Amino acid sequence: MSFSLLVLRASKTILPFLVGAYFFLAGIDNIIDPSANWSYLAHVLSMDTVPANSSLGWRALRSPTAGRLLFGGLVAWELGTSLLCFVGTVRLFQAWFGSRWQFARSKSWAVAGLTCSLVEWLFFFLILAGEWFQLWRGTLSAALDVATRMFAITALSLIYLTQEECGPETMGESPRKSAG
Repeated sequence: MSFSLLVLRASKTILPFLVGAYFFLAGIDNIIDPSANWSYLAHVLSMDTVPANSSLGWRALRSPTAGRLLFGGLVAWELGTSLLCFVGTVRLFQAWFGSRWQFARSKSWAVAGLTCSLVEWLFFFLILAGEWFQLWRGTLSAALDVATRMFAITALSLIYLTQEECGPETMGESPRKSAG
């Protein structure tokens, strides 16, 4: 195996690990100190930072039980995402010295983890909080910038991971012209 191919595989392995680490820390932080994000979520769900004259105020969710269920679901989603990313990282690492086919087959867990990350940022933050609960109109809208940034990082990581790699036989060579 060429050094270039090993570096390529290492870079594809580290990205799901880092996304998994982010979600693991987020999930654990929400378990250890739920007050930090719980109060934020309560404001988002109640829409109390949206202008009072909004005709979309009926969308507010003021049930503490529903809020706690949603919060618990988010924490479970974060920990599940981290688990998928970590398992994906191990699978990718195990296939480092395998064939292109073996390495490609090892990507499925990491792809699942990165996809779950995209779902959290796109659905929970940008669609649900941002649009349904009108977060963009209130004073707490800075979270949308974080969500957009994390969505982009994860999407680029997923695109990069799923790209086919050059085999050792073509690594570093220029493409050959077809005869004819």
